[in-house]
Amino acid sequence: MKSLAELNKEASEIQLEIRRLLLNNYNIDDGIADKLTVIATITSLRTKLGILQREIRERTPDQF
Repeated sequence: MKSLAELNKEASEIQLEIRRLLLNNYNIDDGIADKLTVIATITSLRTKLGILQREIRERTPDQF
């Protein structure tokens, strides 16, 4: 089982990867297949990020 710090680090890395893919997504020379691959990758990363964030919320005590 991963520690909370490890989960936060992994979530940060996924967020950075999503940002990088989004910023590089505007290359005119890329074909449709390349753009669809990027979209699929981002979707997969967002799903993974959602799972990590839920686990982090479950482990973090209520802030209120």
